[in-house]
Amino acid sequence: MKPSIGRIVIFHLGDGDDGINNGSREVAAIVTRVWNDICVNLRLFYDGEGCPTEWKTSAELGTQPGQWSWPERV
Repeated sequence: MKPSIGRIVIFHLGDGDDGINNGSREVAAIVTRVWNDICVNLRLFYDGEGCPTEWKTSAELGTQPGQWSWPERV
């Protein structure tokens, strides 16, 4: 799949992000800019009241902390 503006992806949080997403290491994100097939800018959507809104720029495709991946097909 190719990323495009408005697509929903999963952003993988790092170790320093404990507690900001109700304990989950994954957060929903919307693609806001596409640089290429593996590098995008994201707007993160945390689960919980009072959670910060955050942008991630130049995030790369992958499953490591700080990277994004496609949601599982169900």
